[in-house]
Amino acid sequence: MEPIAFFDIETSNDGKKIFETGAVTTDGRRFRDTSASALINFLQAYQYIAGHNIVAHDLPILKKSARGATGPFRVIDTLLLSPLLFPDKPYHNLLKDDKLETSDLNNPVIDSEKAKQLFEDEYAAFKKLHIVLQRIYATLLSNIEGFEGFFDLMQVSKIESRSELVKQVYQIAADRICREASASDLIDESPAAFAYALSLLLATDGSLTPPWVLKNYPRVQSIVRQLANTPCTVTCTYCAKAFDPHIALDRYFHFKEFRKYEGQKLQEDAIQAALNHKSLLAIFPTGGGKSIAFQLPALMAGDCARELTVVISPLQSLMKDQVDNLRNKGILRAVYINGLLDPVERMEAIESVADGTATLLYISPESLRSNTIRRLLLKRKISRFVIDEAHCFSSWGQDFRVDYLYIGRFIRELRIEKQLEFAIPVSCFTATAKQRVVEDICGYFKTELDQALEIFRSTARRTNLSYKVFEHNDEDDKYARLRSIVEEHKCPTIIYVSRTRRAEEISSRLSADGFPANHFHGKMEVRDKMFNQDQFVSGGVNIMVATSAFGMGVDKDNVGLVVHYEISDSLENYVQEAGRAGRKESLQARCYVLFSESDLDSHFNLLQQSKITKQEINQIWRAIKNITTVRLHASSSALDIARKAGWDENINQLETRVTTAIAALEMAGYLMRGQNTPSVYATSIQEKTADAAIRKIESSSKIDTADKTVAVRIIKKLFSSKSKISSLDEEAEARVDYIADQLGIKLERVIRIITVLRDMGILADEMDLSAFVKRTETNSRMTAIVEKFAKIENALIELLQEYRHTYNLKEITAAIEAQNVLCSVINIKEVIHFWGLRHLVDFRYEDGSRHHITIQPRSELANLKSTAENRQHISAAIARYLVDASKKMNDTASEDVLVQFSILDLKNAVNQSSGLFKVTVEDRNIEDALFYLSRIDALKIEGGFLVTYNRLQIKRLKDKAD
Repeated sequence: MEPIAFFDIETSNDGKKIFETGAVTTDGRRFRDTSASALINFLQAYQYIAGHNIVAHDLPILKKSARGATGPFRVIDTLLLSPLLFPDKPYHNLLKDDKLETSDLNNPVIDSEKAKQLFEDEYAAFKKLHIVLQRIYATLLSNIEGFEGFFDLMQVSKIESRSELVKQVYQIAADRICREASASDLIDESPAAFAYALSLLLATDGSLTPPWVLKNYPRVQSIVRQLANTPCTVTCTYCAKAFDPHIALDRYFHFKEFRKYEGQKLQEDAIQAALNHKSLLAIFPTGGGKSIAFQLPALMAGDCARELTVVISPLQSLMKDQVDNLRNKGILRAVYINGLLDPVERMEAIESVADGTATLLYISPESLRSNTIRRLLLKRKISRFVIDEAHCFSSWGQDFRVDYLYIGRFIRELRIEKQLEFAIPVSCFTATAKQRVVEDICGYFKTELDQALEIFRSTARRTNLSYKVFEHNDEDDKYARLRSIVEEHKCPTIIYVSRTRRAEEISSRLSADGFPANHFHGKMEVRDKMFNQDQFVSGGVNIMVATSAFGMGVDKDNVGLVVHYEISDSLENYVQEAGRAGRKESLQARCYVLFSESDLDSHFNLLQQSKITKQEINQIWRAIKNITTVRLHASSSALDIARKAGWDENINQLETRVTTAIAALEMAGYLMRGQNTPSVYATSIQEKTADAAIRKIESSSKIDTADKTVAVRIIKKLFSSKSKISSLDEEAEARVDYIADQLGIKLERVIRIITVLRDMGILADEMDLSAFVKRTETNSRMTAIVEKFAKIENALIELLQEYRHTYNLKEITAAIEAQNVLCSVINIKEVIHFWGLRHLVDFRYEDGSRHHITIQPRSELANLKSTAENRQHISAAIARYLVDASKKMNDTASEDVLVQFSILDLKNAVNQSSGLFKVTVEDRNIEDALFYLSRIDALKIEGGFLVTYNRLQIKRLKDKAD
């Protein structure tokens, strides 16, 4: 092989100034200098020059420095070759997206050496490709700068004719692409994008096009869609298999037939419309199978084209329940991102979307204002947006939500930013919709996206539900009737009330009377919400007393009784809530209403409280005009705007009311709201106690004497917030504008002092977390669970085969128990699911059985065992640290102790742990172990601590109201 020179240059951010240059060669030479001309002279001795991202960055700068006289080099760019030759993730251990990973900052010689290592791996990977694929790539890419040097070096002959090239493409990708796709035209339009698309489609499951490729070669997205994710009319061999919804239904959900509504195959028709990239509105009854109508096309799009489906849902409980149900079926490619997740789970979910693991992402409509979500979606090929509870679009609907009105604009702007040639389709779902609501939904998407929605409407009635109303004006009689109904039916029951306090009262009263019940409402702590929901769904508790915040999307098919202790606020809501009974069609369920005249007065008062008046909208408009007097753009928090509007009400109500008023003004054309821009000032308090922090403040010379008293008040407020971190309404107290408002201090001064506290080391960016630890047992529950699962995992590894094999989980459980290890099928599944999430194995449940599973290790079992042992060691050290920390807590009365810690605390504890087995760990190892501990239910992380300032971005469009 001809010698190659690998080079790199370090420049200023704008590329105008060269700081240093470096190079290494395959014949052993090394070079380092600050002069561009010296580098050019060094490179002149080589016919082939190479580097990472040199076509877009280094070469233009060198050519400019040398005024174009850089010589007739044959150029090899390792960045361009990487996604072509390493389409499986992780793409390469030297790469982080489009960058080389190196610990030596600004060292061009080291970076050149890294590029050389990467090239050597690329060279070896290319040699392993089928000779036909080598020739296809050479034909497509030999004339493109950055590729031409590589293919000249490899001396691969090109395919002479276009017809022969297309023939070879169809032959080598026979079972991966549609035979009827116009490959010839796609090649002519963008040969490089075609090559990247082909590489992706030939890769194994889990591959992903890097974000930098999507940005620089946006045609990859449309080429992949045309080749592999658009069913042809002829129905070729590939399409007949890839787009057959019946095959997919059996594969993923183990159902043989789709649900029909009075003989109409609406579910199947809606799925087929989605597979054909149509936008649609499906009106299916509650419990009518709408989830499968969007989950199935999403999973198929993930398989065919590595595309992501985004599901927008208004309720957190719905997201969690649907993701849990998919995971129970062995489908691990769905995640949700919302407030129910602790920081570690949130990072895990974001990473799984970014690296291509996730095929389904559930988010709230409010999340579309997040720059994190926007950047995340820019990295992925998007199949479609699914909007659940689509009646929320319409002011005529029973649950109008202003955040829904941003969805269309977000999709439109996302398409522009991603440079897509095709429209991103939408699927809208709702259980009940008046004709006016249907018209509003269809009109919205026609206006915002110029998309016509195909309508699939079910007129079927739920024949397995019976209804009855009991009138009671005396509260004692009403409760007595409820108790007798519950006692008579003795089945899974949902009892709906209108107020949060009533939910707690009724559940406590029933439990005291011998009918164990949980409660659920929007103001509960996240930890309690998730626990109560899981208990009800799993059958641990049969009665749930809840507000309307519970039940939407909760997949529990054996609910035999729904009682409305207080009437719903609309007929549509009642139909949805009652429809949560009898989801199993063979079950005859009952829906009772306990009616009281006083309920009507209560609902009227609630409705009046939730409305925002024209006067309040005008107050917000005047405040925004005041803020934008100098510049039309404003960046302010909801609290800032509310205070400037003269509002002086409870903080908990301000955010929603301000954003509602802003949405009304935006709809009227007076302003435009952009993405939220949160600032994070700190993620942890480094001092263990408020007293220690105060002593440090009082003795420091870094903070002015005049500011010390204020700094003490601020740090006390932060400690107060941290101590109550599990409470839902405490998050606001860690926002700097709320702190300023509550302490009566100017915002600018609060931010300045918090910055000083960071400089002093009192606040920092080491993630603060907290977890509940049981400490009453001699042998802590946490350490016992860690030890138990370590034994289960190790025993399971010993039973695995190196090759793909089908196992009976009951037999595996019995074999492990025979080794005196207490375990269950659920425990075995949890371990296998964790392996799947970590890409250690591939698995699937066979033939609808929950006990027969096929497992294929992704590497040698020795590697799986080593990975497991490292994680078990780290997890055990974390458990010991947290248990020891719980013993030092002053609260001796509580069994569950909330222990606060940081990632740094845990990393230090693990690195200092004694014993023969020692490893040096990084943050990612700690986060992985925390996620594992959460998955095996050894601990529940409560949430991170943040000091933030969340600004709304607003642009005023008019000077005054018309």
